[in-house]
Amino acid sequence: MAQDVTPTSDGVIVVKIGGGADPGPVLDEVAELAAAGTPTVLVHGGGAVADQLADELGVQREVIESPDGTQSRRTDRTMLSVITMALLGRVKPELVSGLRARGTRAVGLSGADGALATASRKPAIRSVREGRTVLIRDDRSGRIEHVDPAPVRAILDRGEVPVVSPPASDADGNLLNVDADEMAARLAVALDADALVLLTDVAGVYADPDDPATRIAEVGPQHLEGDTVRGRMRHKVRAGLRASLTVARVAIGAASQKRPIRQALAGRGSKVRERGTGGVA
Repeated sequence: MAQDVTPTSDGVIVVKIGGGADPGPVLDEVAELAAAGTPTVLVHGGGAVADQLADELGVQREVIESPDGTQSRRTDRTMLSVITMALLGRVKPELVSGLRARGTRAVGLSGADGALATASRKPAIRSVREGRTVLIRDDRSGRIEHVDPAPVRAILDRGEVPVVSPPASDADGNLLNVDADEMAARLAVALDADALVLLTDVAGVYADPDDPATRIAEVGPQHLEGDTVRGRMRHKVRAGLRASLTVARVAIGAASQKRPIRQALAGRGSKVRERGTGGVA
């Protein structure tokens, strides 16, 4: 199986895991790759943990549904604080400690550290409510404009694993929530990575979200048309498509299986390419 992740350029592999997934199988394989000398970057989200923390703190949660059906979390100032606490105070320490327990040195970073990710605030977000489109202007979400991979490269050069997450910051140092899949994709491009693997709770992109038999072997931009790809998976596909313009191998797969990175790159998830074939596995 090792040939599935053998480097073909500078060898960097960027792996993204959601904060709600059991990190065990991913950490096992990241530690294995690091021990073999494969430079590996672990990017994480933490939506489920942020929701749990918001409930604990009594902070109201709201989902924004854009006109194309994509869903995201409304991020006002209070929710941004909750997200930051969840990612940097709960999810990241667990991942860094988990890697250390496996004999791998890891260093935690956010996009705001060392100006790793610079974003611009979205002035307004369109949201569909009861059939009407409204504008939300107090959201603290941002679009990533620039990624400086130097802090990550410095950690990789020491033979350690960078563990990276939102938030990012704008040019004035204000924190902004950004999509973790997009951060992983932009970082993979900036690092000239050999591969980007987006791991989630399902084994790829399904034409029918409830039917694993409808897994799409190779996803392309045509799958974003209509409702073939729905919900949060649209974020992953969009991010993967952007990365696939320069990153040789991009895949979406399940985080829960043994050796999930190899499994996804070996075709047991959904490959993401700008010119996808659209075939069902």
